[in-house]
Amino acid sequence: MADRRRRTCPERRSGATLALALTGLVLSAGSARAQTRALPDTLDLDTALRIALERSPQIATARAQAGAAGADRRAAWGAFLPTAAADLSLARSDFTRTTFEGEEGISETLPEPLTSGNQNASQGFRLSWTLFDQGRRFTTLSQEGSNVRAAQRQLDDRRAAVVAATGRAFYDALRSQRLLDLGRRQIADRELELDIAQRRYAIAAVERIDVLAAESNLLDARVGLLRNQRQTDAALRTLAVELGLDPDDGLGTSLRDVATLPAGEADATALVERALASDPELLQLDAQRAAASAALMGARAGYLPRITANISWGRSQTFGLGESFFQFDPQDNSRQFSISASWNIFDGFAREQQTARASAQRRQAEEDLRRRRLEIERDVRGFAAEIGQLSETLAIAERSFEIAQERLDMSRQMYRNGTIDFTALQQAISGVTSAEQQLINIRYDYLTAWVNLREFGGTGG
Repeated sequence: MADRRRRTCPERRSGATLALALTGLVLSAGSARAQTRALPDTLDLDTALRIALERSPQIATARAQAGAAGADRRAAWGAFLPTAAADLSLARSDFTRTTFEGEEGISETLPEPLTSGNQNASQGFRLSWTLFDQGRRFTTLSQEGSNVRAAQRQLDDRRAAVVAATGRAFYDALRSQRLLDLGRRQIADRELELDIAQRRYAIAAVERIDVLAAESNLLDARVGLLRNQRQTDAALRTLAVELGLDPDDGLGTSLRDVATLPAGEADATALVERALASDPELLQLDAQRAAASAALMGARAGYLPRITANISWGRSQTFGLGESFFQFDPQDNSRQFSISASWNIFDGFAREQQTARASAQRRQAEEDLRRRRLEIERDVRGFAAEIGQLSETLAIAERSFEIAQERLDMSRQMYRNGTIDFTALQQAISGVTSAEQQLINIRYDYLTAWVNLREFGGTGG
C-alpha cells in the first residue's frame, strides 16, 4: 500500500503542475485579450462612429469600387492616344537532307548528306492611332466620368448608411442598458419591499399573503433582469458587428448617453429640399442616369464609320550560320504608313438591339431617380412628423413618470402606516415600472428618429 502511494505521488504532483500551467495560460490569454480589446470600457456615439467609418466592410468595398471606376476613366482618356509596340527577334534555322525525289517520282538517297541553314535578326516599332472610332471615345469618356461620380456618391451613401446603422445600433444597445439598470434598481426596490412585508408580518400587522406577493414581485424582477441582460448582450453584439468588429468585442462595454436631446421641431418642407439636393443615393442615381445617356449616345454612334492610321519602322537581315547569333544591328530597313476606313453597313440588326437596350437602361435610370425622389419626400416628411409626435409624447411620458413616482412614494409610506394593503402598493409599483419603461423607450425612439432623418444627406441638424 505504501509502495502504491509512493508511485502515485509524482503523478499527482505532475498533474498539479500541468493544471497550474494551464491556468497560467488561460489567465495570460485573457490578459492579452484584455490588452488588445478593440473597444474602450466606456463608449460614446462619436467614438463608435469613428470606429465604424474606419473598419466598416461596406465602406471598404465602396472605396475599392470608386478606385476601379477611376482606373476605368483613365483608360477612357488613354483611348485618345496612339498605341505603340516594339519587337525584337533573333532566329536560327538549319536542316540536313539525305533524300530527294528522282525523275520517276521515287525517293532516292543522296551520296552525301546536304546541310544548310541561316540566321535572322529583326527589329520593329509600330504606332497605331484611331483617328475616328464612330465617336465612341467621347461617349465612353462621358460615361466613365459619370460612373466615377456615381461610385463616389455610392461611397458617400455607404458612409451615411453606416453612420445611420451605427447610430441605430448604439441607441438600441443604450436602451437595453438603461432597461437593464432599471431592472437592477427594481430588484433593490423589491428586496426592500419584501423586507418591509416580512417585518410587518412578524408583528402580525399584515397577512402572509403580503409576504408571498412581495416575494413574487422580487422573483419577477429577477426574471426580467435576466431577460434584459440577454437583450443587452445581443444589442452589444449587433453594435460591434456594425462597427466592423467581432461580436464579442462589444460585451462588457458601457455606453455613454447623450447629454442633451436634439430640438423637437423639424421643418418638413425645408428638410425635403435639403435632402433632394444632397442625398447621396439620389446623387448616385443621377450620375447613373448620365452614364446611361452616354451609353445610349455610344450605341447610336455605331452607325458612323471608323478611321485608323498605322505607322511602322523595321530593320532585318539574314546571316550565315558561321556568324554570331546575337546580331543587334541589321542593315535592311523598311517603313510603312497606312490609313484605313471602315463602315459597317449592315450587321444583322445588332446596332438596333444595342441602341434599344441602352434606351431602356436610360429610361430605367430616369424612373429609379424619380422613385428615389418620391421615397425621400415620403420618408423625410414621415420622420419629421414622427419627431414632432415623439417630442410631445416624451414630455407627457416625463410628467407621467413623475406622477407615478410620487404616487409610489406615497403608497409606500401609507403601506408602512397600514392605511393601504399590499395590492394597492403593487398597483403603484406596476405603474411606476411601466411609466419608466415607457419613458426610456420613447427617449430612444426619439433619438433613433433623428438618426433616420440625418441619413438623408445630413438633414436634421
